[in-house]
Amino acid sequence: MDDKEFVEERVAYTADAKSPDKFLPRISVSRTVGRAKVEKSFRPFQTNDISRVLDFENVPDPPPDGPMMHCENGMEFPSRHFTLRGGFLFYFDLGDVSGTGQSHYVTYHGPPIGVIPLDRVRIEFPPGGRRVFREHAQTNARTGYELAILHTPSDQSDTTARPPAFIVAESLSQREKWASAIRARADIDDHTKLRAVSSFEQDISLLTKPAELLKVKEIRKKEAAAAAAASSSSAADASTKEGKRSNTRKGKRGAAGGSGKDSMADGEENIIQEALQEFGKSNFSEKAWIDNYFEKHSEMDAASRCRYMEKQQEAIKRGLKGAVLEQYEYFVEASGEMTKMGREVVDLKTLVETQLETIKEMKEIDFTSAVLDPVDDNASENGDLFNDRRKTNRRKRGPGPYGGGDDDSDVSSVSSDGVGESRNDRAAGLTPGLRAAMTEKVTIEIPSHLDDVAEEILAFVKESRYTDGTNLWEKTKQEVNEIMHQHDAPTDNHLTKKQQNQMQVLTEKLEELAQMISNRLVENLRRKNEALKQSSKRERADPAAHLIPSVSPCCLNDDAASLRLLVRLGKSQEAATAYSARRSLLLLESLHERPLTGTGNVDLVIYAAQLSQSFFSCLAGAIEGFLDLFLSTAPPEKSADEMSLDQSSINSHGSNLRNLPAGALASIVLWCDGELTKFAAAFGGTRVLGNLALSPPPRDAAFKRGPRVLGGSANDGSGSKDRQHAIEVAAQCVGQAFQYASENLDAVGLPLSPRLAESLRKKLKGCEAEVARLLDEQWLPIVQEWEVIMNEEDAPLDERVPLQ
Repeated sequence: MDDKEFVEERVAYTADAKSPDKFLPRISVSRTVGRAKVEKSFRPFQTNDISRVLDFENVPDPPPDGPMMHCENGMEFPSRHFTLRGGFLFYFDLGDVSGTGQSHYVTYHGPPIGVIPLDRVRIEFPPGGRRVFREHAQTNARTGYELAILHTPSDQSDTTARPPAFIVAESLSQREKWASAIRARADIDDHTKLRAVSSFEQDISLLTKPAELLKVKEIRKKEAAAAAAASSSSAADASTKEGKRSNTRKGKRGAAGGSGKDSMADGEENIIQEALQEFGKSNFSEKAWIDNYFEKHSEMDAASRCRYMEKQQEAIKRGLKGAVLEQYEYFVEASGEMTKMGREVVDLKTLVETQLETIKEMKEIDFTSAVLDPVDDNASENGDLFNDRRKTNRRKRGPGPYGGGDDDSDVSSVSSDGVGESRNDRAAGLTPGLRAAMTEKVTIEIPSHLDDVAEEILAFVKESRYTDGTNLWEKTKQEVNEIMHQHDAPTDNHLTKKQQNQMQVLTEKLEELAQMISNRLVENLRRKNEALKQSSKRERADPAAHLIPSVSPCCLNDDAASLRLLVRLGKSQEAATAYSARRSLLLLESLHERPLTGTGNVDLVIYAAQLSQSFFSCLAGAIEGFLDLFLSTAPPEKSADEMSLDQSSINSHGSNLRNLPAGALASIVLWCDGELTKFAAAFGGTRVLGNLALSPPPRDAAFKRGPRVLGGSANDGSGSKDRQHAIEVAAQCVGQAFQYASENLDAVGLPLSPRLAESLRKKLKGCEAEVARLLDEQWLPIVQEWEVIMNEEDAPLDERVPLQ
């Protein structure tokens, strides 16, 4: 028996001589005769080899072939068509591939331009969740999702590691699919083989894709039509007799050919129908069919039956190919119709947009200049025609006592022009002044830099340059107001309709930008105030903080710039709210100020004075800062010497209060009332008055209490003495509060002592009448209501009239 020759082909690679970082694919061919290996050679990778490359077994299917970017020449990322087969990743030039997108059905017209080996490799993604590696952030790879293919040598001492390869996918899911497929093939230690060439694969027509078959079919139709046209023209040039013979022969040949083709098609159709009837049954069994065949036929008939079955297969293949071509033709026609419809829709959309733009432009047309003086044009034309006729008549009559010479004709023409204009004016009812005013219409010129000022302010805001943005906003607002003032003034300077629309749009943009800047400034101030509030809470909760003297950051005036920007933007209410929020933190710090002395009665009076001085001085300073915030830009109406006498008072500003927004002033007054209520709660609570036994003795003498805060017992009869002493201390403390409130708040023009008296009365526990008698005379007008007792039952026991 002769030894058979076996040919095994594998995919190999070699380094590119022009670029060491690039690898080129090639085919390793091994020929074996029997058991002896004859030779091993290499050949170039051809175009049809890509369809024969086999994938590994028991691995997930590769993702669809498609375009991705590949790193070449260091920092370049051209788009390539990638195909994953076995242990290699092939990439082609886009011009050598028919079809776009991700698909398994692609026709290749050229060999791959490079290959990436996948043996012993690992996949890495950019760290930190980034889309690309930091080295490629400035390239066009930043538009996709990058992955790196790194080679890991089997031996650490091996220095022949392949350079890394970088691929950029179009989407995140595409990158994950390719990475998973490459990882599944990287650990397989096997060769990538090529499938053997069969007789079916040698038939080019069966390997061609439907698009190629359709092209071939169209070309053949064109060639047949051209051949028919050429034969008809040659037949017309020939003689009649010869032409008849040739036509008769061609007609017979054509008829014979046509009948033969039809008969061949009918024969194939019969063969296909016979095969379907015999093998297309649902309960078909190969074993039963073979047994049945050999029961009726001998082994000699098997060869002819095989050839007939092969003929049936060929007929079925040709039928399927024809059906696929027919369906593909229908698909191409439908695609062409859809493309045509899409273009018509785009044209309709463009037409509608053009009509909308035309309507918008027609709405913005200013017809006032076009119809300013319609009589003038007609009069000038008629006047010129009349003057031309008079000049022609004078030239015809020539010189004479009535005709005049050339000089007379010039003078008469000038006079006639003037007379014509005056007659036309009188006919139109226009006086010379009105005619001049109408002909000299003046429009206000809008500066060109206002076109881009909104974008410039927005750029400042995005860069957090709020001061520059506010300065430009204020300047632009002033220019717009001046232009609109000129338009509204009773002069000849007016804006056209288009200019008015432009000013209106610009004004709306300025309002939006002012609101944007205001929101950002208010949010920054709110976050800063919240941070200071939390920091103060932590310091007060720290027991060691009482041993270290510190200054609260709330007293820093670091919000002045933002507040002034809010005032300049016209956001007075937001500025007043943000201003009061920061000052509330400062007043809260003053209420939590640590006492300078102990806990005795004298020390309690000193602490009340300390607390009142700290609180009301801060409150007065807050009011002064509020006035300076809103009135610092107001024009001074007094001299510098007069203003220096009392420039911190509300009364000293005089008529400048008219520039103060009413809403801001109302909000700051309400804020002062709320802060005064907080002071009264702290002053009458555990800070000062809560440490005194101000409550009257119980009505039931049998009810016995324990010792109060300042000592003493109800049993020994010293309770009344302790209470009287506590009332005296409370009167001194309340007097200190009134004194510092009057000194600080009256000086700034905001007397709140009556309001303070009303708030402290609720904290005296029914002894306000005794405290009022012990206060100085200067406080009697504001504590006069304390001595009024509505009912004798509500009076303390020591104040009631004893029974006779």
